Amino acid sequence: VAMLVAACIALLIMHQSARIHASLSLLLLVGSGLALQQINWTEANGKPISVRLAQGNIDQGVKFDASFLEETLAMYADLMTAQAADLIAVPETALPILVTSLPPTYLPRLQEFAQRTNSRLMIGVVSDDGNYQYSNSVIGLGAEPYRYDKHHLVPFGEYVPFGFRWFVDMMHIPLGEYQNPGVLQAPMAVKDQWVMPNICYEDLFGEEIAQQLRAQSATQQGAANILLNVSNLAWYGDSTAIPQHLQISQMRSLETGRPMLRSTNTGATAIIDARGQVVARLDTLTRGTLAGEVQGMHGLTPYIRFGNWLWALIAGLALLGAYFFSQRQAVKATT
Repeated sequence: VAMLVAACIALLIMHQSARIHASLSLLLLVGSGLALQQINWTEANGKPISVRLAQGNIDQGVKFDASFLEETLAMYADLMTAQAADLIAVPETALPILVTSLPPTYLPRLQEFAQRTNSRLMIGVVSDDGNYQYSNSVIGLGAEPYRYDKHHLVPFGEYVPFGFRWFVDMMHIPLGEYQNPGVLQAPMAVKDQWVMPNICYEDLFGEEIAQQLRAQSATQQGAANILLNVSNLAWYGDSTAIPQHLQISQMRSLETGRPMLRSTNTGATAIIDARGQVVARLDTLTRGTLAGEVQGMHGLTPYIRFGNWLWALIAGLALLGAYFFSQRQAVKATT
């Protein structure tokens, strides 16, 4: 769609003979987008849930420093237990050590709070399944245990491409090889809603989120009603990566017709509604929690149903149209 709009603008400027066609095509593209925005592809599911999204604002330079560990664990425990909510989320790898290395009373205390207040906690951790099997995970505490593992792994940081082990060893990259559980994983129940996590830039891959929702719709509980992204963008400082990632999440909401919650280390921690609008967010590079209510949505949008195949078909038709148009122009030029 972006390329078609750019091509229409180029034709308007460069080819006088094509201006009518370019103008009509541009109006069709923009008008279709505006018209499709007026359609409610999904509808409300159950009652809204209360949410609290934590933003720790821990500098990447000290995040994995052993001398800062006790302060980090205490800070996140305080943020999670400060007030009850149906769903409380903290960022990717908020707890910067292996789950098996946490103080023995740490998770039990959080579990006790979750059960006592009827809250569900979703916590970014590094899971350790033994035998050097690690995962970038979100674990859920509360009524039932839950775990989601990141499946779209980052080269070098989370998996080692073939032939590059020497590079990882030279750079001393920690935990450079995570396990990949596959795209299809179950959502977590939160009262009337089903919440589906994604970790860091997994929300860049809309076709994978659509695949998850399409597969879940065939199950008894149906597809997830709310999306949740947990991220740590402290690697990028106060750069354009933070607002860019927020826009990526907004696009996923538009594609799926579902709200997206974001709990991040330094930003942008936000609540996005099912129409892709940011309804609340925390300031970047601040510490705190964002509280609000979120209405889960159910139903299948065209993108959930067809994924990128629909756009591949449209692109193919556009190429055919361009070919026949060029042939017609060539015939006119000859005659």
